[in-house]
Amino acid sequence: MAFIGAIPTGWPLVIDPAVTAPAVGNSFCFQPDPAGNDFSASFQATGTLTGLSSDLQISEDGGATFVNTTGGAAFLTAAAPTKVLTPAVAGALYRFNHTASTGNAVIRVTSN
Repeated sequence: MAFIGAIPTGWPLVIDPAVTAPAVGNSFCFQPDPAGNDFSASFQATGTLTGLSSDLQISEDGGATFVNTTGGAAFLTAAAPTKVLTPAVAGALYRFNHTASTGNAVIRVTSN
């Protein structure tokens, strides 16, 4: 998928607009906090979430290698469509690996 750029602070953005089947999502990163503080990011899946299971992945080598941020459990699911990542890491690449989706999910993010 495409690199959608840096997620600005305080603006909710769609990162994956139409998740209808297993797929790798768009990659993105976070802008650093202007004051140098730790920050978090809130992720939300909306739409028809039938069978949604999505792993949040991180890459610190420019996208050559992505690994899951949570060990074994999906980050977003139909039963738990909202999750906060604390702290988030500015400059690292992130993406979702959507391992299942039988509906039409839209994935959004907001950082603070």
